[in-house]
Amino acid sequence: MDIYSTEEQQLETLKRWWQEYGKSIILGAVIGLGGLFGWRYYQSHQIETRAAGAEAFAQISEQLATEGQAAFEQASAFVEQNQGNNYGELAALLLAAEAVKVNDLALARQQLELALAGTEDPALSDTIRLRLARVLLAQNEPTEAQSYLDNVTADAFGALRSEVQGDLFMAQEQRDAAGDAYRAARDAGGLTDNPGLQLKLDNLAVSTELGDEE
Repeated sequence: MDIYSTEEQQLETLKRWWQEYGKSIILGAVIGLGGLFGWRYYQSHQIETRAAGAEAFAQISEQLATEGQAAFEQASAFVEQNQGNNYGELAALLLAAEAVKVNDLALARQQLELALAGTEDPALSDTIRLRLARVLLAQNEPTEAQSYLDNVTADAFGALRSEVQGDLFMAQEQRDAAGDAYRAARDAGGLTDNPGLQLKLDNLAVSTELGDEE
């Protein structure tokens, strides 16, 4: 099941997370610090904490990539222990992606909800909402899927939002509305690196022709 559209989308998500993390470290290092000793102590502590967190996250991400489902328990524990520090949210995204691969949609949904609750980044939030909408659609929960999709507001996600909207319409057998949504996705540049959208348009055209013949 294609929950995540492109590898490029996942890469951009990772980049945004690292950018956000770096900014948060700079902000934390400036606010509330007075005196040279306090600054040096805080700086040393932050470096050690970041290094430990980065190493632990690297281990979890490698385990997920190489061991797959066998690493789910360790990854879940890491997410629980690191909620709100960016590494936890990023691990939740990776775990959700692996869960989708083995059709564990309940776990994918849980991890995506944790990631959404833990981030304040608007672009990342919209990415997660799109993924949640797809997972919920696969779980045959179109109403909840629509509620997440309605909250995706960034123009940059217009094509993806329209495509997922089309999927929701198709699941409810609203083919005319689905066609309009898919065409809106196409017109917004949705065919770039996404041949699946053209396939949906082609299949919809064929099914419409067959329906007309009947």
